[in-house]
Amino acid sequence: MTPTFENVPDHWKQPLGPYRQAPSEYGGRWWMTNPFTGEQPWTRSAPSAVTDSVPAGFEDIFGKRPQSQDFHSASNPSLAFRMAITIWEQELTYFKKAGFPEWAPSSHWQDATAAFRFWGLGEPTHYEGRYGWMTRFTGAQIRDFECTTWTALHAAHLVVAQYQLRLLDEGIVPGIKHPFVPPSAWPQHSE
Repeated sequence: MTPTFENVPDHWKQPLGPYRQAPSEYGGRWWMTNPFTGEQPWTRSAPSAVTDSVPAGFEDIFGKRPQSQDFHSASNPSLAFRMAITIWEQELTYFKKAGFPEWAPSSHWQDATAAFRFWGLGEPTHYEGRYGWMTRFTGAQIRDFECTTWTALHAAHLVVAQYQLRLLDEGIVPGIKHPFVPPSAWPQHSE
């Protein structure tokens, strides 16, 4: 991984030194250039031609294309931005469509959706992508939480428990413990 910096001493900057500043759309940080990184190492996360047109429903599920200014508060803004771009573009590459799968009509979702709403995951959104049909909870505290659509439909409470475990992993204690969450995973002072 090529290290990047907010600023570097003048004698490190090209043409005297090996550091070149990325354009503002790539974060504007200073990158070391050499025969291994190339003259524009920030372009490894460059927008691909496939991002010129975003299919219907994609941005509702994955959000708009990340912008470098959204990552200034990260410990390594350049790395966080590049990772977000890479993930977003991979999702776009494999995205097929949004909506309900043919095998699971919307009428079958009433009970599962009610459980998701009650436990704080919000409305589920569905899409077909790299791993088949997936259900994502864009209104939840963890926006990228998802599971297979089959699991969401047939094991909603398992999904809720998995979501609460993920919240706990991120240091967030849910308001109410779901019965499927093991007692040992729940903070003792929070019960």
